[in-house]
Amino acid sequence: MWIRGSFDAGDGARTKADWGALSPVFALALIGDVLRGRSRSFAADATRLLCIIRPQPQVEHASFIPPEGPFVVVINHYCRQGLGAWWGVFLIGHAIACQRAESGGVRWIMTNGWTYQDPIRSRLLTPLTRWLFRKIARSYGFISMPPMPPDPLQIEERAQAVRKALSLAHKGAMIGLAPEGRDSSDGSLIEPPAGTGRFLLLLAKAGLCILPAGAAEKDGTLTVSFGAPFILKTQPSLEKRQRDLRAGETVMVAIGGLLPPALWGIYREQIRAEYSLAGRHWKPLRLLLD
Repeated sequence: MWIRGSFDAGDGARTKADWGALSPVFALALIGDVLRGRSRSFAADATRLLCIIRPQPQVEHASFIPPEGPFVVVINHYCRQGLGAWWGVFLIGHAIACQRAESGGVRWIMTNGWTYQDPIRSRLLTPLTRWLFRKIARSYGFISMPPMPPDPLQIEERAQAVRKALSLAHKGAMIGLAPEGRDSSDGSLIEPPAGTGRFLLLLAKAGLCILPAGAAEKDGTLTVSFGAPFILKTQPSLEKRQRDLRAGETVMVAIGGLLPPALWGIYREQIRAEYSLAGRHWKPLRLLLD
């Protein structure tokens, strides 16, 4: 595993994928298995794909990955032109597999399709991505979930996805989620869709702690930094919408504390209040996991 010990926020953005270095045999096998719905190891494929990233990606503070038991790993939707958010997911899958080789891997919750505002892409690309993403989810054992807000015709499908995730949680699975669910214009943090906080609270109620992870480019290198796991809770007296907002904010602030300030986005003030600056490292003021 690629591990580096420090996190020094920088503004470099030079990470790129050298697709010419990808084995054609591996690529054809991957595409063929996905299209046929055959099972594959996400951790193994992620490790192979990360080999084409230049410079070599880095993982920080992997010791925070729980050595046993279920959890929800949450990551920001960091991306830019030429670098998709999926690379951070690949790096997390690789890192957790290195720490938990016998765990069976993370069961990621992924969108069931990309949605667009304009009618042309909505009619052409959305159905295509729904077809493809369902095949990807089937091959890797992921949970395919309609984006928020859901199409009225997909409300039941979303409910089924939530029930599947909770069933896996009760069985002790490791679950992965990017709460924002979409890209931001500059890669900085944005608010998760309504209902995300409630969903995370349901997973917490099922016994899963939250493992925050921050993806960013540091000195031109794609880096994922893990933070201390914690138990997600809100005040029971809060009304439903406020509990949803508070839970979502708590998780996003935990992720933001692992990112350089340029990526704090709408949570800048909350992160500044929650974390103390010690040298050049942002360190949590609280550890909520006993």
